[in-house]
Amino acid sequence: MNGPRRVPILVYHHVYPQGEPELDPAADGAGILGEAEFSRQMLHLVGRGWTVVSTSSIADWLAGEAELPARSVALHFDNGWLDTLEVAFALLQELGMAATCFPITDGIEAASRGRSAAVRTLTEGVVEKPFMTWGDLRRLLAAGWEIGGHTATHCKMAEKFEAEGEAGVVEEVRTSHALIERHLGRAPVHFAYPSGSRTAETDRILAGFYRTLRLWHVEWPVRWTFTDRGTSPLAVDCQNIDRRIGYADFVRIFEEAEAAPA
Repeated sequence: MNGPRRVPILVYHHVYPQGEPELDPAADGAGILGEAEFSRQMLHLVGRGWTVVSTSSIADWLAGEAELPARSVALHFDNGWLDTLEVAFALLQELGMAATCFPITDGIEAASRGRSAAVRTLTEGVVEKPFMTWGDLRRLLAAGWEIGGHTATHCKMAEKFEAEGEAGVVEEVRTSHALIERHLGRAPVHFAYPSGSRTAETDRILAGFYRTLRLWHVEWPVRWTFTDRGTSPLAVDCQNIDRRIGYADFVRIFEEAEAAPA
C-alpha cells in the first residue's frame, strides 16, 4: 500500500486521572476516559505502527498537495478542558505525539481571568469544569500542537444560523478568532462543529474562514466512518472516543481503516 486508505481522527473530550469520581463505573461515561485506558490506546497506536499526523497534514493530503504515511491517525481534543493539559499532554509528550485542540474561547478567557464558565455539551449537559488558560494553550503550541476553532460559546451552529442568520454565525467565529489571534498570534484554520450541529449554509459560511470543517456524530451501535481521499474538507470525519467505547471497539477502528479498498 503506497498511502493511507482511511485516516482515523480520534476525538477526545475529558481524559481523567485514575480515581476521579467521574470514572465511577456506574456513571454513563459519555465524553470521559480514564488515563489508563487512554495510555493503552496510545500504546496500541505505537505498537501497530500508526503515525500521528497533524490536521494540517490531512488538509494538505485531501487537497492533493502532500502524501501521508500508510498508517496515519490524527488526535483531536475538544473544548479546551484543563485535563487535556494535565493528563493527556504529558503522555503524548512522552510518546512524541502532538494533537489539535479545539477550545471554547469563552471558557479559556474565563479561566485566564481566574473565573469559571459553564457550557452546554452534548455528552455531559451543562457543566462547569476547569478550562485551560491562554498560557496553557501557548504551551501546546510550543510542543507542536495545532489550535482550531470551536466557537466562542459552544453554540450549536445550525441553531445559531436559524435564530440569527449568517450574521450570527460570523459573529461567533469572529469573536473566537479575535481572542485566539490576540493571545496566540494566529487565527485557527481548522474548525470542529460543536455537538455536530451543522447545515449546508453553515458549511458555506465557515468555508470562508477555515481549511477544514470537522463533523462530529455518535451512532449506536457504533458504526465507524472515516476520512479518506474522497472526503470533502468541509466534512472531515472522525471517531468519538470515550469510556463507552471498549478496547475491542477501539482496535476495530484501525482494522476497518486498513480493510477499506485501496
